[in-house]
Amino acid sequence: MPQLYLPPVAHGAFYYQLAQLAAFGLYVGLLLAHGYRRGYPWRQWLPLVTAATLALMLGCQLVFLPLGEWLAWLRGDAAVAHALAHGPRSVLGGAVASLLAVLVLKRALGFRGWAVLDAFAGPLCWALAMQCVGCGLVGCCWGEVAAPGSLGMSFGPGTIPYLAQQAQGLLPLGAAHALPVVPTQFYHLLLCGGIGLVLQALRHRAASWPGGSRYLLAMSLLCLGRFGIEFWRDPAGEPLLSAPLVLAGFSLLKIQWLLLFEGLALLAGWAWLVRRRVVAPVAPLTLRSHYSAGVALGLLAATGWLGGSLLTPPEVLTLQLLLLLVLLAEARALLPRLSYALPRLASLPLAAVLGGVLLLATAQAPAPQQAAPPSPSLTISTGLLANYHDEDLQVYRGGGSCNGTGGGGHTEYYNLYHRTLAGGADITSQKIQLNGRRRELGGGLWVGEQRTGSHFLGYAPGPFVVQPDSVTRSRLVDVHLFFGQEAGHNWLTLRYRLGIHLGKLGQYAYYPESGNASSANASETNFAPEAMLRLGHPQLLFAQYDAGYGAENALGAYTTRIALGSGLGHDDGRQVLLGYANSVHYGNPGMGFASANLRLPAGTGLTALSLEPYFATDFDRHTILSLKLNYRLGR
Repeated sequence: MPQLYLPPVAHGAFYYQLAQLAAFGLYVGLLLAHGYRRGYPWRQWLPLVTAATLALMLGCQLVFLPLGEWLAWLRGDAAVAHALAHGPRSVLGGAVASLLAVLVLKRALGFRGWAVLDAFAGPLCWALAMQCVGCGLVGCCWGEVAAPGSLGMSFGPGTIPYLAQQAQGLLPLGAAHALPVVPTQFYHLLLCGGIGLVLQALRHRAASWPGGSRYLLAMSLLCLGRFGIEFWRDPAGEPLLSAPLVLAGFSLLKIQWLLLFEGLALLAGWAWLVRRRVVAPVAPLTLRSHYSAGVALGLLAATGWLGGSLLTPPEVLTLQLLLLLVLLAEARALLPRLSYALPRLASLPLAAVLGGVLLLATAQAPAPQQAAPPSPSLTISTGLLANYHDEDLQVYRGGGSCNGTGGGGHTEYYNLYHRTLAGGADITSQKIQLNGRRRELGGGLWVGEQRTGSHFLGYAPGPFVVQPDSVTRSRLVDVHLFFGQEAGHNWLTLRYRLGIHLGKLGQYAYYPESGNASSANASETNFAPEAMLRLGHPQLLFAQYDAGYGAENALGAYTTRIALGSGLGHDDGRQVLLGYANSVHYGNPGMGFASANLRLPAGTGLTALSLEPYFATDFDRHTILSLKLNYRLGR
């Protein structure tokens, strides 16, 4: 059989964390897609998904914490937290913790019965399969030395199997590579992916099973499959219960006995439920607003407390993005209520205030300040943007009468929708002067199209209709010019940017003609100002107000924003920003938004690249999306 040789991975930790980020992204994405298909309210489903994800992350580490040290960990003992953060992990603990989190919170969030458990089975299997790629690249979870002529993987110097074999006396000093080992990571990948395919193939039959059956089936197969793979695992690569135990004359590892008993028990429970064929009716969801808000605040506090001690950067990023969605959903629900008791301007920054606590709590300590040389840098940005918003329009037709008998005017009602898609690029020159002030000058060109559809309702208002009677198309062009400067230091850092948008920016007002809306008069906008003002610590926390900031907030719908942001402990352009956006449309102009500028970790050779996503929505009829790729030349 051929042998696969994996050379030493220069950035093993980075590739493992990249696979970890992909695994959590897949896990969360599949869960959110399931909630969307089932029509779950976001205020209930998002906190449950976030709690299950946080429990999955923590359980992988806390399963190794001795009972006597739990109190010390809860008190914030730095030594215990450091040992956990840099210690081994086991997905078995994460799966149990995730299950407990769902069982504890599902009823409080309005989910009755056991059917909600089935949603977590498939995503967990596919996430574990993705994580196995990282394990294979780094070399963890390796197998025993492969027999001659059998399939095996050989790892290079510096990898975990190489060092373990040297410690066991199996390798001489200076060996070119480790002895071939059984590719248990590959077997585990096939196991998890295979179970995911089985669940997908049984999805129609499983619809008639009692709630929770699919989850029991998946977990039983995972346990029994892992039991078999343990026969090929190197005991040095199994950190959990790796000591042998003899029962009834059979010697197995303690982890194998646990997996065997647990797998058989879960499989028996699944068979019993399916054999009974007692399918409980799907209970309606009950919305408990105070429980939903309480869970969201609890998750926020837990993530802030653990962000700097136990969680890895991919885990922190995943939770931050999830909590941003939770906070946006809560703010979307709370703002209309608060508007009755508070002035409107006082309720606008609610999402930004809550999100700022998250950013400050999970941000790392700022890096030591270093004097920056006055060398200029050039940043090239390119990307795509989309703007979708709908509105209800009333048109008053004055004078005359429809039947010729005289009389006053009348009001016509329309449903309108606007769809904008554009792409382009910006170029920004930035220079740090001798006095430490930053100055930037730039411009860009964005080109796209706006489609405006109209549906004539008649003389009484009606529900929103997706299919329009007519659609008009217009070409969009944005010539973008701006200038910015920064002054001050630490918490008194002030930054501003001023600019203009010139061209065909969009049809912000729309006036259908009387009748079936076969023609229309549109008000085209050819000029829009840009302004941005930021005050605060650029690395920790700052407040920002902007109007028409970037093409994504000028094309199709002019948008103003107020937000809090953080540089996440850095002052090199990376940041996370979230808050309230206002763009006039069908009557409720408020949106929550989140944006970020994410740089690749040092050592990858791609630190000049950054990804800049932006998402704003009211979870109803207005959404703004953009994604940019930035390439930086110079410092």
